[in-house]
Amino acid sequence: MFERLSPFLFLLLSVTVWAGEDTPQSSQIEITAEHLDSTKSTVTAKDGVVVYYQDSVIKADSALYDRASQLLKLDGHIEMIGYQGTKEHMEHMEIHTDSKEVTFKELFFVSKNDVWLFTQKANRKEGNYTFGETVLSSCEVTDPAWKMLVSQASYDSQEKYMKVYDAKMYFKDIPVFYTPYLAFSTDRQRKSGLLFPFVGYRPSEGVLYEQPIYWAINAAMDLEINPQIRTQRGYGLYGTYRFVDSDHSSGSIRAGYFEDTKSYQEKQGTTQSHHYGVEAQYDSTRLISDRLPGGFRDELYLNAIYLNDIEYLNLQQSQFGSFGQTPIQESKLNYFLANDQYYLGLNAKYFIDTRLTEGEQKKTIQQLPVIQLHKYLDKLVWDNLTYSLDLKLKNFDRIEGSTMKQAEMKVPFEFTTAFWDDFVNLSLGETLYYNKSFFGGGDFTYNDFQYFNNYHSAKLFSDLTRKYDNFIHVLQPSLAYVLPGSEYQSPLDFEHLTQEQKALFTLSPQEEYYALGVSQYFYDLGMNLIFYQRISQRYYTDRAYHYADISNEMQYNWGKWQFYSDVTYAWEFNAIRESSTRVTLNETRYNFSLSHTYKQQLADNSITVSANDINLNFGYRWNEKLRFHGGLTYNIDTSESKQWLFGGSYKQDCWGVTAALRQDITPRPDGEATSENSFYVQFDFTPFVSLGSASFQK
Repeated sequence: MFERLSPFLFLLLSVTVWAGEDTPQSSQIEITAEHLDSTKSTVTAKDGVVVYYQDSVIKADSALYDRASQLLKLDGHIEMIGYQGTKEHMEHMEIHTDSKEVTFKELFFVSKNDVWLFTQKANRKEGNYTFGETVLSSCEVTDPAWKMLVSQASYDSQEKYMKVYDAKMYFKDIPVFYTPYLAFSTDRQRKSGLLFPFVGYRPSEGVLYEQPIYWAINAAMDLEINPQIRTQRGYGLYGTYRFVDSDHSSGSIRAGYFEDTKSYQEKQGTTQSHHYGVEAQYDSTRLISDRLPGGFRDELYLNAIYLNDIEYLNLQQSQFGSFGQTPIQESKLNYFLANDQYYLGLNAKYFIDTRLTEGEQKKTIQQLPVIQLHKYLDKLVWDNLTYSLDLKLKNFDRIEGSTMKQAEMKVPFEFTTAFWDDFVNLSLGETLYYNKSFFGGGDFTYNDFQYFNNYHSAKLFSDLTRKYDNFIHVLQPSLAYVLPGSEYQSPLDFEHLTQEQKALFTLSPQEEYYALGVSQYFYDLGMNLIFYQRISQRYYTDRAYHYADISNEMQYNWGKWQFYSDVTYAWEFNAIRESSTRVTLNETRYNFSLSHTYKQQLADNSITVSANDINLNFGYRWNEKLRFHGGLTYNIDTSESKQWLFGGSYKQDCWGVTAALRQDITPRPDGEATSENSFYVQFDFTPFVSLGSASFQK
């Protein structure tokens, strides 16, 4: 028997006990304490008790181990630290070393992600916990902002996954949510299961309920299924598959279907009962670059969609990608292969106009594909004699109507030299252009057309830089002259082609003109841009009205302020054709942008304003927790807002809330757009769940 040690001579004593003769080493219990008493059947420890058991360290005031029953009892201010970062505090704990079962009383449990729970009774076996009536939260223990009360719960410490039953969610002392069952992960890793549903209301569609189902297939892919029901409209299903196939490429696929009820069709006066579509995205920044010689690199980008009408997009709660809710949907495939000398690109576009019938859609022209070969600027004989090459092969195709395949080539040559100690530069150029077109899909007198021209150019320009006491000024004036050369068209002139053939492409023969350009830049001594201005003006010698539009673009940066203006003025009509003006401020705590956009179509007999809008966007950070944001698009001509948004968010460590009030413009299958106001609120209870709701009013 151990005797009490002198307080002047502190010595830590320890004893190792075994659950049985065949017990593996991982199940052994090592007990250290200031005082240990051992008999044939028991081991008693007091004062500074530390127990090492199954990769856990347990501190307690006292411990008693019964060799016969293989039961270890600990009492008084018990603290248990697990190897996976969990912490447990309790008043009483029993470890059955033979069955590896652990029971607790008054357990306070904290995960490494600061999720805590308190329960009167708990049990653990092989890393799986079961709890009785439990309170859990991720906020401060004293007066938590939110808490969840459950009748029973279970926790898998290996998977870090918790299941709770009869759960009541409280914000402060106000009940906000109830569910008979809820499962969630206590860490940030992806887990399979039910995501929180989306609930909303729209007068024309009734109550909306969408229940996302998430499947984390593996570390490189997942699948989300989104069934939804709209009580006064119908039901549908969307599915999104996402994958990462390498460290430089990823993709996703979405498909969906929604069925309208007959009563909804009659109410809306539509005959379209079903809405479906498929979307695909893929992006690779290095498809086969690792196997290419000559320093070539390649990239691939795919953004494709097929849908029967625009409602396929309107019925989604979250948009898939860059497909906007516009009547005309565009699918793109872009691939390029390039090095420092050559560029080879393949571009394909496929258009779906949801306003057209299936028969009308067959007449839509598609670009399938356009292949471009480009030779970058290179010297020819001398360093100051350069050339480049641009070759395009185009295929304009459709199911019904005229089609065209076209080869187009452009070769510019340029000789550049400098005078007066490089103050003035002279560039002399010669450009050759040729295209050959082949027509199909119709009965034409001539099924091919070719065109050739060349033009000469001369340009005087300079690049002047001067440093002053407080700033640096860069001035770049230029004067260019373009003179058309010869022209050849065969077997007839472009104007004599049929209207179907001319609708497929346009010719832009060069005209004789002068071009004046002036650019200037002001920098501070640290080479930060303060101000820039770019002016361009062309003078056409053979046009009825010689002066083309003049363009003036400016930007001034003053501290955190930015003032921008871009104006295009039409001399012929004495009117502004386009203008864009913007003022922005970006401070640490707040930012805002105020802009005005103006466009009008100018013709001899009419002037039509197509845009005259004011756009306002702002954001304000009250502090680290509270933020506001908003925006407005206002049409000056109609004196009404086209779209607006105002919202804010409040975020703490364990919870947050986001709210927004907005107006949206939504396109419809009949070509008309509807205006809808919506209010959205979402509560985030970290790391468990987000509670959101939305209401709509036409």
